[in-house]
Amino acid sequence: MDEVERRDFTVKTRDGVTIAVREVKARGAEAGQPIILLHGTRVPGFSEYDLKVAGGSLAEDLARLGHPSYIVDARGFGLSERPAEMEEPPVPGAPSLVRTVEITKDLEAAALAIRERCGVQKVAVFGWGVGGTAAIMFAGIEPQLCSHIFLYDTIYGGGGTYGSGPGSRFEDPERPGWFNKQVNGNYNYNSIDLLEEHWDRQVPIDDKDAWRDPAMVKAFSQALLDGDPTSYDRDPPTYRSPNGMLEDLFYMAAGERLFHANQVYCKVFIINPELDTLCQDSDMEVLIADLKNAEDVVHYNPPNTTHYLILDRPDRGRSELLARMADYLR
Repeated sequence: MDEVERRDFTVKTRDGVTIAVREVKARGAEAGQPIILLHGTRVPGFSEYDLKVAGGSLAEDLARLGHPSYIVDARGFGLSERPAEMEEPPVPGAPSLVRTVEITKDLEAAALAIRERCGVQKVAVFGWGVGGTAAIMFAGIEPQLCSHIFLYDTIYGGGGTYGSGPGSRFEDPERPGWFNKQVNGNYNYNSIDLLEEHWDRQVPIDDKDAWRDPAMVKAFSQALLDGDPTSYDRDPPTYRSPNGMLEDLFYMAAGERLFHANQVYCKVFIINPELDTLCQDSDMEVLIADLKNAEDVVHYNPPNTTHYLILDRPDRGRSELLARMADYLR
């Protein structure tokens, strides 16, 4: 089996922000299309894509299939540079930090570095949740850098029934249709308990461990705390995340597009797990209709799979997804 190598490095964005990137490559594997892995709304990338448990590293599995993987922590997340405001307590009513469109600058900086490292013109981007929305934006803004986008559990803004839009706790009761900045503040402290609670709700059987390895939950939770040097300054420990992607999620759940997909020209692979409540068929149908200029579009809707498909047990859809991704990248 090919030896997997990891190397952590940083890149500087054109607006001067330092972004953490982890390279995961398999020595001896045939060199294929490199791919960026971008996280979602609250969770940094290293904890989603490179856990130290069997089946917990999408980055490693893709590398073994010949696709060097580059995990990006967007600004404000994980080991990347955080806005100065995140060194002070959250401020109610203050503007949400790190909106999704800002993250396209982080993707650009990573893509330019990867292009030089790998000797390629374009890179693929895999985005989870609102990270997928950032991938759509990036593909439209920087078409010369983007070969494929993989949209995993993604929301676009084409409509659906969501628990994070109008009528939810994220809505301002004084201004219906507005994100409640007074309650949510500019960034959040997140409890690791939220992860297991959400994952359990996704799994449709009583025996949760039969669906996903309990060691996976522990490794994910620990990685969340390890990704924030201030986690243990609070009791109980919590990790910080900026609220910009959360605010963007609220408005997309209200049916507002942040970016129009007719500006995307690359190949698009949509991963829409059947049991996921974030990525919905009605929303993806609008996205597909808007992808008028995409080179190719695949809508993969695996049955009986969850929001955590890439971390569930292999026979719960993970193995098949890896095979389909490798085929598409070839």
